[in-house]
Amino acid sequence: MLEIASNFSKDVKINFSKNRDFTLYSDTLPQKFLLNVVDAWQMLSATFKSESTEKTYYEHISRWLAFLKERPKHLVWCYVELNSISIQEEFLAWQNLLTEYRNYILESYPKVEQIKTRNNKLVGVRKLLEYLTYKKAIPHGLILNGWKEDHRLGQGTTFLSNDFYQLINRSKHDLQKLVDLLDDNDISLDEDVISFIKHTLEYTEDDSDFSPTSLVITSLQSRASQLKNEAAKDYFSYIKATNKAKEWANDIKISAIADTFHKVMLSNDYPHSKKHLYDGVLEGNSIPVLVNYLIRYNEGRLLLNEDPRYGLLWNAERMVQYNYNREVIRWHLGCSNYAIVCAFTFILLETNANTTSIWELKESDLIDCDINYFQLNWTKRRQRGHEAKHRILPMRVDKLSPQTLTVRDVFIHQIECRKKFLKNVFERDREYLFINWHKNHIKNGVNKHIYVPTRPTLECFNRIFKLLCKKASNDVWVTTPKAIRGSALLLTGLITRDATAVMMEGQHKSLNMGKRYTYHYPEIWLQDKEIRSFLNWYQALLTINIEGFAEKIGIDPVLYAENKELAIELHQKETQKAINQQFGGIHCIDPTAGVQPGTKVGSVCNKVDRCPTCAQRRGVFVTSTNNLANVIQWHETLQQLKHVLNDDDFYKWRVWHVFTTLIIDTFLKDPTHARLVRRANEKAEVTQNPYLSLIPVNEVIT
Repeated sequence: MLEIASNFSKDVKINFSKNRDFTLYSDTLPQKFLLNVVDAWQMLSATFKSESTEKTYYEHISRWLAFLKERPKHLVWCYVELNSISIQEEFLAWQNLLTEYRNYILESYPKVEQIKTRNNKLVGVRKLLEYLTYKKAIPHGLILNGWKEDHRLGQGTTFLSNDFYQLINRSKHDLQKLVDLLDDNDISLDEDVISFIKHTLEYTEDDSDFSPTSLVITSLQSRASQLKNEAAKDYFSYIKATNKAKEWANDIKISAIADTFHKVMLSNDYPHSKKHLYDGVLEGNSIPVLVNYLIRYNEGRLLLNEDPRYGLLWNAERMVQYNYNREVIRWHLGCSNYAIVCAFTFILLETNANTTSIWELKESDLIDCDINYFQLNWTKRRQRGHEAKHRILPMRVDKLSPQTLTVRDVFIHQIECRKKFLKNVFERDREYLFINWHKNHIKNGVNKHIYVPTRPTLECFNRIFKLLCKKASNDVWVTTPKAIRGSALLLTGLITRDATAVMMEGQHKSLNMGKRYTYHYPEIWLQDKEIRSFLNWYQALLTINIEGFAEKIGIDPVLYAENKELAIELHQKETQKAINQQFGGIHCIDPTAGVQPGTKVGSVCNKVDRCPTCAQRRGVFVTSTNNLANVIQWHETLQQLKHVLNDDDFYKWRVWHVFTTLIIDTFLKDPTHARLVRRANEKAEVTQNPYLSLIPVNEVIT
């Protein structure tokens, strides 16, 4: 037993001087399994960056091991001891054990408001399972599921007034239903944007020619433009100021005065007797002299409050008399948190990356591709890990100005500004782009506090970001970085009506988020009656076999039932006729009905741009190879058309583009249609595309 115990406790020491003893579980758990746990813990603990993380994970894992200890006769131990070759049986035994543990956690924290606690308790166990799987101590593919939290719309949209809900004929509960389980931690909209829409709707005459969509687009464009312009202008000023500081540092005359100032600072004379000396060196030259002094005598950094010169330099009376302050000195030294937030904002608006992704940029994330382009890399956090992202942007060719400023200019200048901190930076933050004096005290070991440069927190960024908003808008509005990004994606959705464009702009993995911005919000705000009418029809078209669909996404169940019954009725009566009367996947009841303006009864309708919203469209989609191949070919044509036409000319085809995008995305996501999709793609490839010779292409040519 002593030999076993020594095996479990040896070398289980991590970076934070903690020895973790696993002998507590050796009386019931198999030795082979516990040795694997020890090895897995050693590998896991090597990844920890803080003592608190180590402590949290150890508590999670200890609880799990205690749970296992109470089940010495569980079936899993048979497979551990006997090295069973029945992989399926072993997998089921382990999966059942993990399910039991999940239920145990649920019983320990049964309340709804404890969901977050429940999920947190599984984090450390999941990580250990990953390393145990790597060690081949447990089967691959085991799942320890958490619990879904009540996802909310985002700051701003969750605090709307009741009269706004009445205005849009939706309840707060209805709005919540429209939100999918998002794989994005950075989505939000502004309460004041929605309030602005509400106010405009309330004070607009019913018969006036008013477009809420146009209003929202104009508002969001103006806001993003104001913020980006202000960030660019101020950061350009920051670059000029730091360049001027270098000139001052190399100026012989200013350096001589700064040398005199240094002697005054070190003099043992009483402060009141030095007044005439200060007058001689600071009168009319305070900022150039002090900046020169700090660059040459303090490595370009501000004095710490522990420095004996601190009180002399930042004497309140002297600062007023000689007209200088901390922020101006910081600005010229390249130590300004406000300037860092300007850089952060500019990069955010240029890339539309997540706020956390930009906050976590590292010095190596900028790569020059060639003389014309550069690449910015970043990491996007996801629910199940991280994903590498990048964007390729053009180099600046004109002289540097607020209008020509690029992400590369900002990035390179931040690299230069951070150099002065690298000697003393907190080690965990060494690689980050944004480093500055931020917190007065950073804990470094037991009962010891030191003052070092660190990466400013997101809370700090948010606080200063609001100051930038006030400055950009002349105190009209204030928002957060997350909300600005959400508004930018909404703007993309409103302008393009293209979920794929939103997906690309927001670096999402699927069309779910794009659909939310492109279709859901416009539906909620009643911004486009044509799109809304089309979506109501489309919901019934594709979902007539899904039980409880209406309740699941928050649409009117009665209206949905009517659409569903109509679709089924049309399908039963005219299936055969429908197959022969289709365009791009939408089937017409009677192409010769003459219902569209400009067409005659008895003549075949040629207004194919209006099919998705036409009263003659059928409420069914024929899931055949030919029909889906038609949609694929039509979608390809629309994609080409979208790149050739300007926005105004493409406008009448936007609903068609929504339709083909939704159809293809829906079938691709459903594994039961995999064979159908494969055959349809093959059919589309080998068959000449008939849509290339129709109206869209003719319009482009003429």
